Amino acid sequence: MSKLKTLLEILNERGKVDIRRRLLRLVLFGSILTFASLGLLTLIGMISTWSAINSRGAELSESAADYAEHFAEDQAHAHMLSTAEGKARLIRFELQSTVSDLSYLAEQARRILINPQDYPPRVLPEAHSSDIFTGEVYVFVNKDRLDNLTPEVEREIALLSNVATPMDFIANDFYSEYQATLSVGSKYNYVVCVDVDRGKREQTVYSEEIMNTYDITARPWYRDAIEADGLVFSDFYAAPNGYPVITCAMPFYDNDGIAGVVSIGCSLNSLYELVVENADGGSDIGFVLDEKGRVIISSQHEGLLKAGTDQILSEDEHFGDVAKRMLAGEKGVEIVELDGKEYFLAFAPIRVAGWSFATMLENDKVMMPALEARHNIERQMDDFKSSFRNVFLVLMLLAVPAVIRLLYSLIKSSAEVSRNFVKPIEELSNGVREIASGDFDKQLNIKTGDEIEHLAVCFNAMTGELKKYMSNLTKVTADKERIATELDVATEIQASMLPRDFDFDQSEFELYATMHAAKEVGGDFYDFYLIDGDRLMITIADVSGKGVAAALFMVISKTIMKNFAMTMTSSNDLGALVTCTNNQLCQNNDAMMFVTMFAAVIDLETGRMTYVNGGHNPPLIYRAATDRFEYLTSSARNYALGLMEDVDFEQETLELSAGDMIYLYTDGVTEALNTQEELYGEERLEKCLNGLGAGNVPVEKILEAVRLSIEKYAEGAEQSDDITMIGLRYRGGGHD
Repeated sequence: MSKLKTLLEILNERGKVDIRRRLLRLVLFGSILTFASLGLLTLIGMISTWSAINSRGAELSESAADYAEHFAEDQAHAHMLSTAEGKARLIRFELQSTVSDLSYLAEQARRILINPQDYPPRVLPEAHSSDIFTGEVYVFVNKDRLDNLTPEVEREIALLSNVATPMDFIANDFYSEYQATLSVGSKYNYVVCVDVDRGKREQTVYSEEIMNTYDITARPWYRDAIEADGLVFSDFYAAPNGYPVITCAMPFYDNDGIAGVVSIGCSLNSLYELVVENADGGSDIGFVLDEKGRVIISSQHEGLLKAGTDQILSEDEHFGDVAKRMLAGEKGVEIVELDGKEYFLAFAPIRVAGWSFATMLENDKVMMPALEARHNIERQMDDFKSSFRNVFLVLMLLAVPAVIRLLYSLIKSSAEVSRNFVKPIEELSNGVREIASGDFDKQLNIKTGDEIEHLAVCFNAMTGELKKYMSNLTKVTADKERIATELDVATEIQASMLPRDFDFDQSEFELYATMHAAKEVGGDFYDFYLIDGDRLMITIADVSGKGVAAALFMVISKTIMKNFAMTMTSSNDLGALVTCTNNQLCQNNDAMMFVTMFAAVIDLETGRMTYVNGGHNPPLIYRAATDRFEYLTSSARNYALGLMEDVDFEQETLELSAGDMIYLYTDGVTEALNTQEELYGEERLEKCLNGLGAGNVPVEKILEAVRLSIEKYAEGAEQSDDITMIGLRYRGGGHD
């Protein structure tokens, strides 16, 4: 109380009023006014809130419950649609895998027929004269046809029997867990085929009628593939061995045109498992519509949605409309009625075959989480109203003594604040006197966090500015040296990531590559490696931008590309490989960086080059027969990688002969600038290469000549972009 009495005496003193008294009065009256205003507003707010909760509690509860119910319903819809899309993707992947295997078999059959000199005659078991077991490749010719085979057809059967090797590999490695039939049917009415049945080895038995009269060229899928001259999917039907299958077929060719049809017949069971797996206690309904509106796969064994029915389009108007949307390739979630019950139906397209997948769940099961959320909100709102009423009453009872204590504390703190405020001003005044007397080493130690402290810091800066400047200069110099050292290390690391060993133990090709970064580190990269003993993978790419960011993205792109490439089993997978690389780069690409890329796989035995140009500069091809370089034109419409997900990249092929060469480069070559900022250009590059007499010049010397040509053209101008080049000369198959 003595401090309070002293404070009141200070406030009542008359005469000259110093800063301390003025500040004390200002703080005290301002604090009391603020406290009173806040207290009044708080009281009014609490009373208003209590009144609003009592009067509008039911309305708030209803609104919150409605929102929670709608949110839960939307989440359920999204989950069902996501499930439908996931199942559709699984079925599409299963069918797409079959299509890829089919394309591979068709290509193998074509190669055998157009290159008979490369394949010796081969004898396979024949269904009439041998016991045939599942997993065994055999030849089937009906009895009527077998008795009248011409020598020409017999020779072709012996030649085409060489397709048994890839057929056996595909059947027993990829389809061993399924029921499937792989066949290569000739226009001369014989077929090379293999049956697999979930890893079993059982004898295949055909009826006498099939053995005598079965006509492969009369099968619907055979005729459809010939008529479409491309890929077709058949209706479900019973195979000769009795189980239901769907056949995927496409024609294969010889020098005279269509030579026959390759097909893969897949068991209904493998796709059925994808449709019905993970069913929710049997309450889910899953089915697949084909392009004609027929239910071809279903978890239902009876009723409108059982497999084989074609009545869904003619059902009640709403269900029929949903089926039409499914046939149109749309996706969505709708409410339908089936057998007197309401269902939520989610559907998504299976584009590879023109089908659509749908999953259905009873309305009550979908809405159950929404109703539970509504009940929880209403219960929690009632609990909140009760709790708020109790808190309000307690606060009112505690408010009066709390106000008294706060006022007392406020008066005491006001005196302390005024004293603490004046004290640094007095210290500043005394310190300024010492500095004014010539003591420039004087440092004012005032820590108030306001303008007074700032003023003291300014005074201290007058005497220490020069020393501080020298200290900062030393630190900046050290930082620059450290950054330069780190960039040198980064340059060495980047260079070490690019292959530099060009001494190959290979006679089929000669290869050399160079990379000159525009900065310490760059965004260009190249790579080459043997996928196996007969295939060489080469890649050249250019990341958007330059410097450290481009180098990091370069490392990611190179690593992803090589990891995927080492899993590639066929050159025909190159387009899919680049597609997967693009999808991986698009993920978490917040910086929106992209990379142009040219990737190629060269079969060293045949000289066949499969390549994908992802928005990169067109390479130049040197033909030994003409002794000239020409730009490689591309009909594929591919984009740079990292821009858009789920974009399919098209691959193309090129045949290299002995002595031919491919020259790859980044835009740092053609966009090199001279002192007048003029581009080096594609025309000048082509002229430079054709002036070298490349047929007798090592690849390394060719790249060096292009580099010297660019330096001469630049006339000393600073390099504006990374310059990367790869040269590869194909010498011919090593076993020729």
